[in-house]
Amino acid sequence: MMYRKYLMAAATGLCLAAAPALAEDLVIGLSMNKTGPLAANGTTNDVAVNLAVEEINAAGGINGNMLKVNIFDTAGDPKQAVTATRQFAKDDGALAIIGPFSSGECRVAFPVGEREGIVQISNASSAPGLTEGFDYAFRNTSDELTQFRRLITAMESHEILPANVAIIYATDDFISKSLGEQAFPTAFEEAGIPVVATIGFQLQAFDLAPQVTELKQANPEAVAIGGTVEAVQKVVREMRRQGVTSRVLASGVAADPHLAEKLGADGDGLLYPTYYYHKLNDEVLSFQEKFAAATTAAGHSKTIPQHADASAYDVVHILAEALRRAEVTGDPAKLEEERDAIRDQLKSMEAWNYSGILGESHFSEVGDAALPTHVVEIRDHDFHLLDTITE
Repeated sequence: MMYRKYLMAAATGLCLAAAPALAEDLVIGLSMNKTGPLAANGTTNDVAVNLAVEEINAAGGINGNMLKVNIFDTAGDPKQAVTATRQFAKDDGALAIIGPFSSGECRVAFPVGEREGIVQISNASSAPGLTEGFDYAFRNTSDELTQFRRLITAMESHEILPANVAIIYATDDFISKSLGEQAFPTAFEEAGIPVVATIGFQLQAFDLAPQVTELKQANPEAVAIGGTVEAVQKVVREMRRQGVTSRVLASGVAADPHLAEKLGADGDGLLYPTYYYHKLNDEVLSFQEKFAAATTAAGHSKTIPQHADASAYDVVHILAEALRRAEVTGDPAKLEEERDAIRDQLKSMEAWNYSGILGESHFSEVGDAALPTHVVEIRDHDFHLLDTITE
């Protein structure tokens, strides 16, 4: 059963500049990728946040107060993510921040939030180690190394481990590079699986034929692709065009409810780990119905939420409970004290018995969410849950 208290008032739209809050408002910042190169995954995060806000506010808010969400579109630019953190902390008087979105943004914005003493909870970043060493940095995600280790565990359990692998990854994207140079090699080495080739490519490259030809020459049993959905599509299509039939292993950043449709027959056998599986249970399907109604009303064509949408929705409810337990008032004279109280509540979240759309969770000692990993396989143009791993 969901354990939630409702506290927030709906944000009325995209607001790049700070808006003064009413006396009874509790301000939360949302640092998101409404536009820019990652907009495909981030553009509806505000819809998910507002959906949670409306539910919460309809139940009376938090301790008699409403919460206001100020939104900053960083367009995926790490420099703008730093600006957003500073604006929320200094100008808006925010109590906490949802975001930043990407790993590249978190890498530079988390230190700023630490200096300002304000909690940031990313809903999408997943590069390993980003929260380590910080008291105010959290992520409602599972890092890619953890997820990929669990994918290998699931493959071993189902007796489908490859004898060898090749790695191909985008070199000009922070999370893709992290996958190709850190997460994948580490996980394969730990599992004793030889890597027969490691190949880099540029995300904007029109023709991947040379890289895939090199891949074909290595003749791997499986190919791990480090990249977003678009990168996976390009590599898989070129692989199949050249007759490379190796099983494809993708990462959590490629988890997309339309991936099977986008790949067609080329995607059969592809495996990926994710902390949000869009066909998991009735609660997830119910959330998706509400999300579809909200995105349609907002004029979006996207009706199925991605992991970043589901995570953002849960972050609102997590912050709601933290604010309630911290007895936050929104009094400007108590801002520093109340920000610290929110942080302390998040650190003790394991005692809440919290369960959300992403499942039962709490934050680890380093600030990452302890989420389950769902290992998904594409077969016959559809998604099939191969395994769920929690340890």
